[in-house]
Amino acid sequence: MLLHIENLSAGYGQLRVLNNVSLSVGVGEMVVLIGPNGAGKSTILKSIFGLTTKMNGQILFDALNITSLPTHSLIEQGIGFVPQGRLIFPTMTVKENLEIGGYLIDHKETLHKSLDYVFGLFSVLKEKQQELAGNLSGGQQQQLAIGRALMMRPKLLMLDEPSLGLSPKLTQEVFHILQKIREEGTTLLIVEQNVRLALSYVDRGHLLSNGKIIFSGTAKELGDEKIMHNAYLS
Repeated sequence: MLLHIENLSAGYGQLRVLNNVSLSVGVGEMVVLIGPNGAGKSTILKSIFGLTTKMNGQILFDALNITSLPTHSLIEQGIGFVPQGRLIFPTMTVKENLEIGGYLIDHKETLHKSLDYVFGLFSVLKEKQQELAGNLSGGQQQQLAIGRALMMRPKLLMLDEPSLGLSPKLTQEVFHILQKIREEGTTLLIVEQNVRLALSYVDRGHLLSNGKIIFSGTAKELGDEKIMHNAYLS
């Protein structure tokens, strides 16, 4: 397994959000975290990325215990994160935003290769690389946020609500791109409210409620109406 979380309880300061969560993500998998608002989905991603207070449990990445590592070390280990709301730098150009994503790269040729990789995935970013990021459409800004996280060529890419604020058409395009990223060897862990669409792409998923995983299974198993009803309406 590339990522293994065992009995993790975490939150923010004294506020506990996750309660003894355990899950794994294998190399090359696309895994989704689903559940109602406030279930703890985003907190799992933030915990992996060193942005929460851990009360107990551990997180292993590529066999290394990363539970207490700072965020910059996690990036160096091969973890990328696209937060909810994109959080691009609107007064900087598209290219400058991408270069910030590769700020740990100290070799100019490697940085150029990363830029070429991102531009190959997102042709619109190449076309608009000298434009201010704030002038991009919502879909283009999401592509930029994903591209920025890919600059370090992570082994694991985590995305928090990649379809947030996007039209159905743009959401479909984003998931097509994520599928391509996965096919090129990057493992994906996604939080997504568009459950039906996500389940049409992922291998497996985990259903959360009140800070706990209440069901884990294949995409087909998670699509069961009874399971969904119990999680979202009970």
